[in-house]
Amino acid sequence: MPQIERLIIEALTDYVSPTAAQNIYDRALRRSAVNPDALDAAGWLQFVTGPLLEELRNILPIREPTGSLRRLVRTLEESAQKEAAAQPAPRPARRGPPTIDAPRLQIDLSDPAARERLASSLAREEGVSGVLLQGPDYQEARLPGVEDLVPILAVVNSLLQKQKPYKIFYSVFGDGHVLIRPLGPALVAVVAKRQANLGRLMHVLNSYEAKGGQS
Repeated sequence: MPQIERLIIEALTDYVSPTAAQNIYDRALRRSAVNPDALDAAGWLQFVTGPLLEELRNILPIREPTGSLRRLVRTLEESAQKEAAAQPAPRPARRGPPTIDAPRLQIDLSDPAARERLASSLAREEGVSGVLLQGPDYQEARLPGVEDLVPILAVVNSLLQKQKPYKIFYSVFGDGHVLIRPLGPALVAVVAKRQANLGRLMHVLNSYEAKGGQS
């Protein structure tokens, strides 16, 4: 999709300055952890209506794309439909052995040693600069220099839970990122540097499950 990045940034200038538009695009690209050179029309459509729009909503109270951004979405929808129509019909897959989903890693949150191991494991992930594990009567906080973030993360988790159950929350924080995941009665959060692989961190957070099936 030649020039698609330029078209996205130009569309964003309907809402913000060119510099801010570039920053929004860059943050959304890091959040999605995709290679723009490998995206087709469907991939760009998913990017624009997903991570890009979420980044824009972080700074502006909008629900749906408008103006140039809306026209760009329609163009991508048409291109994606044409690409799908041009694809050859898939061959029937050979029948093979059934696949089995790998079980999640169960964590006994009532065990202080298990909580400590979880916090240590997350802290060792590349790009992670801080970890918080907080429950009704316990807290494992490793947030050097940003200890004041603890009550803020707790409030964010509480507000999100009241709106609707969520799997994972992501936001820009300072010059990096913060990710929050509810884990049974607890919340698990990591603070990561800007260059961290967000896709990897989201996968790691989603791989845990509170003992008893609470996730």
